[in-house]
Amino acid sequence: MRGCFTLWKRTRHILGLAFEYHMRAELVTAALQTLAFDMPDLIFHSDQGKQFGAEATRQLLLEKGFQISMSRAATPADNGYAERFVGLFKLAVAERCRYQTLGEFLRAAQEWVQFYNTVRPHESLEYRSPDQFAQEHGLPAVPSITLF
Repeated sequence: MRGCFTLWKRTRHILGLAFEYHMRAELVTAALQTLAFDMPDLIFHSDQGKQFGAEATRQLLLEKGFQISMSRAATPADNGYAERFVGLFKLAVAERCRYQTLGEFLRAAQEWVQFYNTVRPHESLEYRSPDQFAQEHGLPAVPSITLF
């Protein structure tokens, strides 16, 4: 199982999330289609995977008004926020238990991302959740993510 997510660096919100049995451009475009809301002047930063540089991905990013940015090759530290989220997600959801169905996994992922956005304190946000941080700074509210 492969996952692709969009993270708003300023608030640490997870804005969109998709899963598939492959890591191709369709997974990235599916994650982009699940974005909770559109905002102008955002930068989409990714690693150098082919799925992120694919024509379909680039086209959709431009249609949605993103500037496209990629990390340097073999430099995961360039995208530390994403690396941190992936590690937390694996511990909290993916490796936490054995799921009998894809639906069970998706429900667990959706519930945890909701918790991550609304309740979980982030050290980098002065121990506030992304929702609390956004509200305190007059930033837009982020709707819940629906995975199915």
